[in-house]
Amino acid sequence: MNRKDEVADENREKNYRPLTFVDQLEKNRHIVLLYDDQKYAFRIIARYFLNGLTNGESCIFFTSDNPDEIEKRLNKEGIDVRFYKNNNLLRIYTIERSDENKHETLNTLRHIRKDATVGMKPPFRFAGRTITNTETMEGMKLGIVLEEVGHKNFDSFDNSQLCFYDISKIEKSMRPKWIQNLLKAHHCVIYASEPSKAVAFDTNLLEDQEV
Repeated sequence: MNRKDEVADENREKNYRPLTFVDQLEKNRHIVLLYDDQKYAFRIIARYFLNGLTNGESCIFFTSDNPDEIEKRLNKEGIDVRFYKNNNLLRIYTIERSDENKHETLNTLRHIRKDATVGMKPPFRFAGRTITNTETMEGMKLGIVLEEVGHKNFDSFDNSQLCFYDISKIEKSMRPKWIQNLLKAHHCVIYASEPSKAVAFDTNLLEDQEV
């Protein structure tokens, strides 16, 4: 890659719409991150966490994946994971892969929030989701219920939350409907993709268009 191409890439990065949107987010927002490329997804998640860490917020990443792999990805995106973990400002919280015991919706969300933040100080900033199974209809149904209940009671949690979904792994037969429901259950949506396709906006704009 020549210098001209490098500069072009740097400019695209600097003007990447989702990153500027994340930088301008107010506190205590419920955000859904949709992506088709994990590279862009982690770029958004890292910026979301960095903004919180800079402001003294405690950040918790929910995952059913290997925590070491998550830490590597966050480090790659510029987060000093060891430093923030040692200062009790960053935690990788492992959740169960099984979704069978998550039908108590609001109680489940409150329990996970309490358990994930033990020993940490508010305000809190979360990334992840409690449902890992998005590839089946049953899994997505339960996921939507939890998202809707969480959004309805979001003010009572007093935190920021970024829920992320790999579009390719959402159950295919009703994928457009699932995505539509996800948008209704969040304050903001970010679509992390290549710069020419990426978008980010408040979902109340969709409500205005429906009127």
